[in-house]
Amino acid sequence: MNPVRGKLTIVGCGPGGREYLTVQAGLAVQKAELLCGPQFLLDLFPGAKTQRVVVGADAWQVVDLVGSKIEAYRVVLLVTGDPGLHSLAQPVIRLLGRDRVQIVPGISSTQLAFAHLALPWEQARFFSLHGVREELVPAILQQFSVAPVGALLCSPTWTPRRVLEQIADVAGYRTVHVLSDLGRSSEYRISGRVANLALWAQGSGRSLVILTED
Repeated sequence: MNPVRGKLTIVGCGPGGREYLTVQAGLAVQKAELLCGPQFLLDLFPGAKTQRVVVGADAWQVVDLVGSKIEAYRVVLLVTGDPGLHSLAQPVIRLLGRDRVQIVPGISSTQLAFAHLALPWEQARFFSLHGVREELVPAILQQFSVAPVGALLCSPTWTPRRVLEQIADVAGYRTVHVLSDLGRSSEYRISGRVANLALWAQGSGRSLVILTED
């Protein structure tokens, strides 16, 4: 898929390591005239000879920036993971309209996590705490804690340890896997019972917590 003027091309860049970029992602970036994304994703493409703009996770900021430029430039927006799963891509698409975007899929951190665990994920339920209002978190954690197979994307304020502390009363006996910084040199993985890991599990907001059936 080639970037075109008149549409924003959203490229999934995987969990953040260059080895998980797809060939199509690289081709789209090569043909971009304006490349947007967080700095650590822009750094994945040191050879791209194009104008670069650093953007954050604010969909309104992204749309304000690219909305007036996609008619004149081939604009590519880099996002982590896969654009179809708890991604910045979705609020951007809602604001711009589906007819003004095209998607290059990527490998999601969830895919990579289940692959590391050698587990299937077709029956998994997916949850995210990214950008969620604090009053909505308890309901999400309750649903997550009883899902037969559940994958939860943590956030800077809701780290793996805090999540496990909150669900320990309901799911303390369950098997849990904590995976942080997937695809990076700082990758961290640990498995155990919820009640045990709630006491000392590490992991940043760039983490996945996966509950599985024994």
